[in-house]
Amino acid sequence: MTTTSARRRRAIDLAQYGVYLDAFAAEIGEEYYAGLAGLRDEMALAPIYERHARLFDRAAVDGLRRLADGDGDAARAAHRYWGFAVEAHVERSVVGLTEQIATAEATAAIMWRGERIGYRAATTRIAELSDRGERNALETSYLEAVEAINPLRLERLVRMGETTRELGFADAVAMASAVYGFDPDGLADGLRAFLAESETPYYAALRRYLAEIDVEGGDGSVADLAYLLRGASWDAWFEGRRLLPIATETLARLGLDVAAQANVRLDLEPRPNKSPRAFCIPVRVPQDVRLVVQPHGGHADYGAMLHELGHVEHFAHAAADLPAADRHIGDTSVTEGYAFVLESLVTEPAWLAEHLRMPDEEVAGFVDFASFLKLFMLRRYTAKLLYELRLHRDPDPAIGRAYYSGLLGLLTGVGTPESRWLEDVDDNLYAARYLRAWMLEGSLTAHLRAEHGASWWDSGAAGDELIGLWRDGQRPFGEDVLARLGYDAFDWHPVLLQIRERLIGELSGYGGPNITTRAGTRKV
Repeated sequence: MTTTSARRRRAIDLAQYGVYLDAFAAEIGEEYYAGLAGLRDEMALAPIYERHARLFDRAAVDGLRRLADGDGDAARAAHRYWGFAVEAHVERSVVGLTEQIATAEATAAIMWRGERIGYRAATTRIAELSDRGERNALETSYLEAVEAINPLRLERLVRMGETTRELGFADAVAMASAVYGFDPDGLADGLRAFLAESETPYYAALRRYLAEIDVEGGDGSVADLAYLLRGASWDAWFEGRRLLPIATETLARLGLDVAAQANVRLDLEPRPNKSPRAFCIPVRVPQDVRLVVQPHGGHADYGAMLHELGHVEHFAHAAADLPAADRHIGDTSVTEGYAFVLESLVTEPAWLAEHLRMPDEEVAGFVDFASFLKLFMLRRYTAKLLYELRLHRDPDPAIGRAYYSGLLGLLTGVGTPESRWLEDVDDNLYAARYLRAWMLEGSLTAHLRAEHGASWWDSGAAGDELIGLWRDGQRPFGEDVLARLGYDAFDWHPVLLQIRERLIGELSGYGGPNITTRAGTRKV
């Protein structure tokens, strides 16, 4: 009788669970917003996890797993909640370390030439330094600060691995496969073919662009590439004062009036401790969705703004009557894919000509540059996935540091410091979700172009189609969205085709001895 009574006390009401999840998401969202938006130096995450512990303690994890066995809507919802509970259970085990790391990153500073540069602002500053010696020296100082925080990051990684195994998973990779519904190892295997096929155009473009900043191929550093990709020579076309008007006008052409969306908050105010990475916080879906961008200047602000607006519109249009399981939990490859669709507009010649009034001769050069940047990101995140698959199975520092530096250096073509072997890792194999999202974006963009014309972003019908997708919230997996568009599976060929069509000199492989770039013809 005691056992039966205990089981009854542990019974989970899925409808009530959704109500509690809404409350937790709102509290944790507010706290992350305050910390990452630079409003506070410290985040008080642990008390929130303790107040809502019954959502993801071991009894909840086990109970939801039992409910997830079977068919039907209840089992599907239970599986979603189980995935959330697993992630949150692991995070709860390290929440104190998460707070310490966030505080360290918000308060750490680098003294540089008599100036105090905040830790979070350092990478932006490095990318702005035209003098190679200066930017590499500042990078060295920044990496010293990274190393100072690394012991906390390693302790957190090890503890997360222990908790994952306590839940019955072999490692974080096995957990991801069970929770997210796709095979990270299979994804990595498929992307090895992408690495091989993209190698020639990537290294051709890398050599061209390194030559523009007087760096020999094979001699570039991460700091050199950061400066190169900052693309400051394009700033005249990407004015800060026009960022919001152009972004809102772009959405208006799709039939979306951002100013009229009472459930959307835009935070574009510069703050010293604001995260350098733009982000969207869906505090209450769909009632309270926030976009946070730390303006740096130039094309990156425009890409980040459009990307995060993709998230914002997805969450803001989610049907309010969806269960919490479909508003808060799901395959994040889908929302990232929607975000990449809007971000991809900065590589569209017609969009650049219309919204930025960029002349044809400038458009060709910028599209080449933006396509190289996108190819770099795809190769970099593929390298990160391959690295993280090994890291989560063997977090040995000596091996991890060397493997990170060697693999990312090999696949991106620039020297990569060992120091960032932990700082460069997002939780729960998020690199895999980004890669799936880029593939989803390639297929969705091709579909929109075929259905609504080359300038699909000027079509209210395309906006209606996107809204129809967004209303499903996080219910569909990436495979479901692809099937709805008429595709069989995730495929990297569409996105690589888009890139290769726009790279200058692509048809001639490495381009021969003379390469034409925006800076003119130069010997490489």
